[in-house]
Amino acid sequence: MYNLAISIGVALLAFLGGYALAGWLAGILPALLAGGVAYFLLARRTGRQLEALMQRAADAIQKGRIDKGRKLMEQGFGLAKWQFLIAEQIHGQLGALDYLQRRYPSARDHLAKAWSRNWMSKAMLACIEHREGKHDAALAQMEEVSGPGGKDPVYWALYAWLAIDARDPDKALAVLVRGIEKNPDSTALKELADMVRNKKRIKPQKAFSAFAPAWYQFFPEHMSRSQMMQMQGQRPGGYSYPQPKGFRR
Repeated sequence: MYNLAISIGVALLAFLGGYALAGWLAGILPALLAGGVAYFLLARRTGRQLEALMQRAADAIQKGRIDKGRKLMEQGFGLAKWQFLIAEQIHGQLGALDYLQRRYPSARDHLAKAWSRNWMSKAMLACIEHREGKHDAALAQMEEVSGPGGKDPVYWALYAWLAIDARDPDKALAVLVRGIEKNPDSTALKELADMVRNKKRIKPQKAFSAFAPAWYQFFPEHMSRSQMMQMQGQRPGGYSYPQPKGFRR
């Protein structure tokens, strides 16, 4: 990536300067310092450029101009040659946008290319598998991101729901027990675990409201009509589903 290559070049120049003055040992510290500072400044510049672009995309989507928002996001791929992980994060955003519009084939393509540590992108991919009846694949996908998702109660609730909806309450309960161990202060997870343990019928609109609004990025159909209207802001032609979370560097 260009930022790294430029930083290495700056470090090399600093090393040569120190070497010329006092030998190779004198060049090491200036090289490390110059290279590190250069990379930090260049990466921050690229991050700010992408952040501004993604903000413009978010503003367009908020106004119901989905196609314009998508094109703005895609422009960000031009910055991918400068900094690591930019392409993966943009794919995650595009995949989320497609998913929330129920364009699942396109969403799958983007989400599969998203950063492996972005558990929300990979969870959306699992939800697509689940919607297609591939329950084992969906659960396996959720397990793969248990590391980055483990500290978020929404992750465990989603993982459990995929098991519940696949008619595997034992798996769901085991998942929730793990989730509570990771999030001992989550009352919502404990209440959900009690419902599963006591074999109560789980109505998604009620059972998962405690995990809103993040929950609705995965299952917008679990919103009530009043919630849907609130999300849309009652704007003609407005965005029909909750919007993806803002870009994160």
